[in-house]
Amino acid sequence: MTGTKKTRKMAALVVFAILSALFSVTVYAQHSTHTYRYTGTVEVEHLPDHDEVLSALPDSLILRFTDQVSLVKLVVKTAEDKLIDVQFRYDPTQNRVFIWPLPALPASAWYSVDWGVIDRANILMSGKFMFAAGPDAKAPSTLIPEDNEAHIMVPDYRLIDIRDYQQSAPQN
Repeated sequence: MTGTKKTRKMAALVVFAILSALFSVTVYAQHSTHTYRYTGTVEVEHLPDHDEVLSALPDSLILRFTDQVSLVKLVVKTAEDKLIDVQFRYDPTQNRVFIWPLPALPASAWYSVDWGVIDRANILMSGKFMFAAGPDAKAPSTLIPEDNEAHIMVPDYRLIDIRDYQQSAPQN
């Protein structure tokens, strides 16, 4: 095997190892059912907490941020993906804390909350958390079968041209 072929093979293995590691982290994050997407500096806390089991159904949801944001999405669903009308309407007013009253929630093994905000720099931040409530409730992460998880699209890495990731020898 020539030096160029060995270099290409080694580069392909390195790229494969890196992509495999990244993919395994993505799968774990999706499996935990808690997602959070954001590239800015604002942090968030919410009540109920992700995967929390409450003794009774909550009266409200609380989203607390470290800086002013505009709430652009708030969706609550049952375990069966039935939409619960929480009377959310977009309001461009920025705030750090959003306390959202909930209607009487229908019986469900768990509830999911999808939310989205826009920060001062107009960067979208979105997330999802789940909770359960009641005397016999179990943590949502223990109840969700893997078949119900969101489909993860995986690029076909066989189509990558490894030459794009190789350093060329300096030209003299």
